[in-house]
Amino acid sequence: MNDDQRTGRGFLGWLGRQVGHVRMALKSDPGAKRVYLNESIEEQAHPNDPNVKLRRTTIDEVIVEKKQQ
Repeated sequence: MNDDQRTGRGFLGWLGRQVGHVRMALKSDPGAKRVYLNESIEEQAHPNDPNVKLRRTTIDEVIVEKKQQ
C-alpha cells in the first residue's frame, strides 16, 4: 500500500483531524478566567468628508491566570 492509498491522507482525513483538534480544544480547560470586560466604541464623522465615519473600538479586560500545580 503506497502513501496515496492509506486512510486519512486525503481531504476527508484532513477534515477529520481538524474536527478532532476543535473537539479537544472545546474539552480543554482554558487556564484563565476573565473577571472584567469593558467595550467602548467612539464614532464621529471625518472632518473633510461627512460621508465617512471614523470608529474606534476599545476593549479593556482583566484576566486571572490559574495557578499551576
